[in-house]
Amino acid sequence: MAIFALVLSILRLTMVIQNGERLTSPILFIIVCLALIIYSGLNLPFWNHSDRQAQTSSATQTTPKSSKDFAKSFNNANNNAFPDATTKQKKAAQSVKENSILDSLKKNYTGTGSVSFGKSQKTYYVHPTNSKFVSSLKSLIKTPANAKQANFDQVVTNFKKLSLSLKKNLGSGYSVSLMSPNDASKPILTAKDGQITYNYFAQ
Repeated sequence: MAIFALVLSILRLTMVIQNGERLTSPILFIIVCLALIIYSGLNLPFWNHSDRQAQTSSATQTTPKSSKDFAKSFNNANNNAFPDATTKQKKAAQSVKENSILDSLKKNYTGTGSVSFGKSQKTYYVHPTNSKFVSSLKSLIKTPANAKQANFDQVVTNFKKLSLSLKKNLGSGYSVSLMSPNDASKPILTAKDGQITYNYFAQ
């Protein structure tokens, strides 16, 4: 539109010159048209293309960095969101192992004694129930000096092996105790991690 107006202004100026009229108005109009053409030309998309490219490039460079930062933050949050999840899973798995060992011991000691497990003490308790075994233990408790003659050392050896098996399957710190037939709350033999930690007859 400004170019069309400029052409008309030039034609008007030509007519004014031919007629000998004043040139002020046509010249001012031509100047205004030129100014509009120049202004419009500077605001064409072509001139802003480089600026937009620079902004787009900057945004492109920023986006991956922001994405990486976000991903890193998310991963950190993910690691800390459930800090006890792994611990709970490990405890659950350990509990399953403990119960499995308990069931196995109950089967192995069928006819000899009952077996229970103290979770907080990490100890398996063998309570003698077989009448002959109970009678032999009570006799030995009265006369501890006869323990060796009665081959109680074999029981000691068996408990050492059993405690080593517990260590292998459950980890360190688990004990197995043979409880007194006179007092179910007191042990007469305890083994832990392959070592005898208490032997009533060795005192």
